Amino acid sequence: MASDIIFLNDAKLRTLADMIHGIERKNLGDLNFASTTEEVVYLRICNNNLQSVGNLLDQSGETVRKYKSDDVRGPIAVLIHSYTETCLNNALQIFNNYTLRRDYLDKLTSHLQNLIKELDDLDTSNHADVAALNDQIKHYNEAVINYTKMTQNTRASEDFSRRLRSSGIDFPTFVKKYQTILGFSGPFDKLTDEQKLLVYDAIIEASGRGKVLSHKVLKAIALPGSFSSNEVKHISIKDVFGKAMLLKNAASITWDVYTSDHPIRTATRDAIVEIAKKGGALLEDIVTAAIVTLEIAEATSLFVTGVGFVAGFVGGYIVGEIAGAVFDAIFGSAGNNPLPNKDHIFYVATMPDGKELARIIA
Repeated sequence: MASDIIFLNDAKLRTLADMIHGIERKNLGDLNFASTTEEVVYLRICNNNLQSVGNLLDQSGETVRKYKSDDVRGPIAVLIHSYTETCLNNALQIFNNYTLRRDYLDKLTSHLQNLIKELDDLDTSNHADVAALNDQIKHYNEAVINYTKMTQNTRASEDFSRRLRSSGIDFPTFVKKYQTILGFSGPFDKLTDEQKLLVYDAIIEASGRGKVLSHKVLKAIALPGSFSSNEVKHISIKDVFGKAMLLKNAASITWDVYTSDHPIRTATRDAIVEIAKKGGALLEDIVTAAIVTLEIAEATSLFVTGVGFVAGFVGGYIVGEIAGAVFDAIFGSAGNNPLPNKDHIFYVATMPDGKELARIIA
């Protein structure tokens, strides 16, 4: 699978996080915030992202040291640390929008705390429990590695994306098609998160990028007794925060498959920068400014918001304190529900490319 992602280790991840933080702080300094209070909020998000990377690596590293002499827990602690590195490579190189990355890192923090607690509470005399925890971490790691690579493997889905654009199908209808194929009835937002994951995974596979949620992966991360190869649609994933992380990755890849053949012009970026540069703007005003520059088929609130959050308009990302919640609302409903954009100010900021910086550091 082709990919230009470089997976960095602990020390280099800290360097990458520090470089990204420095550029983000500088770029945020170019924005005209509505107030000093608003500016402090965004700088705090930026600083918290850097602190989270260090804290996660410190915690997983301390777990390795804690169980260094433990023949059972020791190897699992090493797995947790390696998985932490995988997730942080994902966070820093895939989520260039730092307000989305904040939400991802929050989920990752809770997820890793749960895994460490499982390790601390592990009955090392129970070989089945030891094997299950070991298997769970290995397959979470495999899933995140594959999502990270698939995010960049746009060539694999070029023809698929081109056909999608030619068909004129909108995103909700596109997702509904695969929901129906899997036999999930009702509105998308009423599905379980596990079912949403399976729908997005089916789209990613159909696009040519590959499959992440194999039966082997699902079995390893499922609650005991909830997995059946014949009834995967009833599966319950063990860790709610791990599941939320996977869903964020799967949704962003699905969105990339859907939008990658849509050329974004500099005029769109200029329009949203102009509307948001004086103290920010309501999301609906940013969307309206962008729509007038787009082709008719692309001129929707969903398209503008999704691209602005996930891919950016020629380097200009729509950033907001509630960006994570809006992202979840969009992709938790497959774009069917109205955007929760009232009374919240958003900005447009240039963000550093984590992939490019990782290559420099490597």
